[in-house]
Amino acid sequence: MKRFRPTAFLGFAISPLVFGGLVQDQDSAIQNEYLSAKPTDAVSKLVEQVRGGAVKLSYEPKQGYLRSVLKELGISPTSQILVFSKTSLQTAFISPLTPRAIYFNDHAYVGWIPGAPNIEIASVDPQVGPIFYTLHNVASTKPALQHQTLECLQCHDSPMTKQIPGVMARSVYAGADGQLRLAGGSYLTTAKSPMSERWGGWYVTGAHGEQRHMGNEVARGSDENPTIDEERGANVTDLKSYFDVDSYLSPHSDIVALMVAEQQMEIQNLITKAGFVTRSATKDSVNLLKYGFTADHVKEETDERIRHACEPLVEALLCSGEPPLTDPVKGTSGFTAYFSKSSRPDENGRRLSELDLKTRLLRYPCSPMIYSEAFDGLPPEAKEAVFKRLDDVLSGKDQSQPFASLTVDDRKAILEILRDTLPEFPKTE
Repeated sequence: MKRFRPTAFLGFAISPLVFGGLVQDQDSAIQNEYLSAKPTDAVSKLVEQVRGGAVKLSYEPKQGYLRSVLKELGISPTSQILVFSKTSLQTAFISPLTPRAIYFNDHAYVGWIPGAPNIEIASVDPQVGPIFYTLHNVASTKPALQHQTLECLQCHDSPMTKQIPGVMARSVYAGADGQLRLAGGSYLTTAKSPMSERWGGWYVTGAHGEQRHMGNEVARGSDENPTIDEERGANVTDLKSYFDVDSYLSPHSDIVALMVAEQQMEIQNLITKAGFVTRSATKDSVNLLKYGFTADHVKEETDERIRHACEPLVEALLCSGEPPLTDPVKGTSGFTAYFSKSSRPDENGRRLSELDLKTRLLRYPCSPMIYSEAFDGLPPEAKEAVFKRLDDVLSGKDQSQPFASLTVDDRKAILEILRDTLPEFPKTE
């Protein structure tokens, strides 16, 4: 993965002049749809439950409403990952001594910092992606979750998130005060990132052998040429020498949780992008007919746009391009056992959430995000396109390079699991 530089949108098969005359600039159209949508995410439902008295959030002296919020959203404390770079709305409270804790599952992310006034939440809406909220973390008879939009989108709707509302992780050079040393560069971290470019500005607990990463240590040296002691930061299993771990729900920042979160965030963004493009393409098809294009031509162009938007999602779901592990990885928090049981089993007890951690992340290289509410919320045309491509690859019809790492046994096992656990998936042999 190269150091981050902005990238441009890909074009589509329809003539730019025709397409430009039909709809607004795509970025503006996406933002308008996002801002006008009525959220149906998990936190929007929690807001109504709290407001109506059906749910009462409990306040604790150390972390305030944090534990209660996690319980209501079904998030395990074992998912805790810790970031000490100042990359949040509440940067004044973040430092290597007071890292921001992030907890997650497949539909929500919760951020908490010791002493900070707010808990930060990103909750993934099945239609439009992450919706952002804050909860004032002070004891109250009426705790209120506030919907946040424009301020959060300054970072969460950018080239780093594929120019759609999204979530992301960055690897940076962070000094002893948590400030970013941007002259040294930064990396957008995805499942395709080599471990050597991951986790700058993050704490990492776990074993990873001879593999090295940028985590645990602050950047030293000049602002123009910062360095990180990767040897000292390697294979750390106890963070007590770095900060007061007793202030947190967990003393860990589990390496496996970090890897799962990074894979998941990329897939969530691709789901959101595929949804926006598919809905746009379907709407545009009506207008194209009015412009005199034949029904066959419109269908061909519309299907191509949808396939173009869904192909990166298919590749990400099947772990295409993820670098192999050269040494086994082992976490510290119990997240591995928790996550491995988190998806539905097939009739033989196999789950897509089972972790390998010896040569790759997943035992069966197909992300369990395919069961998520976000994926389920895709337009039918997009799901049909994704399922067709998955069937092509897993049945062996497509042996192209992006899927070369999938063995015959991998393809067979994934296909069997999907057919047994995902009712919508095609059952034809």
